[in-house]
Amino acid sequence: MQKRNAVALSAVLAITTTPLLAEEAQSGIGKSNFSYSTVGGYLGRVTPDEEIVFLNEVYEDFGAAGINGAVQLADNLAIGASAGIFTNEGNRTEITNSSISLNLFVPIPIGDRLDLIPRVGYVGNEVEACADNICATEDDSALSYGLFTRIWVVPGTLEISGGFSDSDEENSDSTTSIGAALWFREHHSIELNVDQNDSFDAVTVGYRYTL
Repeated sequence: MQKRNAVALSAVLAITTTPLLAEEAQSGIGKSNFSYSTVGGYLGRVTPDEEIVFLNEVYEDFGAAGINGAVQLADNLAIGASAGIFTNEGNRTEITNSSISLNLFVPIPIGDRLDLIPRVGYVGNEVEACADNICATEDDSALSYGLFTRIWVVPGTLEISGGFSDSDEENSDSTTSIGAALWFREHHSIELNVDQNDSFDAVTVGYRYTL
């Protein structure tokens, strides 16, 4: 049931995007409060809710890194892509999780400080576990969706953000995200983000350049 509901919601988001954009000028949706043409990267730490034990080696956390970018095609339409990895190694073993995503964003301004951002896209994920230089991999892909907000606390200087994301992958956990960004020199910002679901917590610090 959860998988069918996820597919249905994603389909609704995708289907409604086109007529919303086509009627933009007449409906008064207005220009988004933020630019969505960006490029950036991040570093951080991922902590599983339970320790991972692999051949008697215990993994309590993982180092994380990633890059992302997006292009705003219209006032209320942007496309983006990202790639990320988190990894750690012991004396004999190593665990690595890598992912890529492609997304469609529909930023909708609410007033002059807040954007509401439905998102639908694709995510691919691969897990590699190695022991004594012998590795096994498992990969999957899924339709993903989410709903986010961005808010100017101090316009041009400080923003906060939040939302949730999920996918139609079987047994997928929804992820709750909160973040803040400190802007400087108009196009540059430093970001702090926290993601949490039933499987892990992630804290990242990143840099973003916005056109």
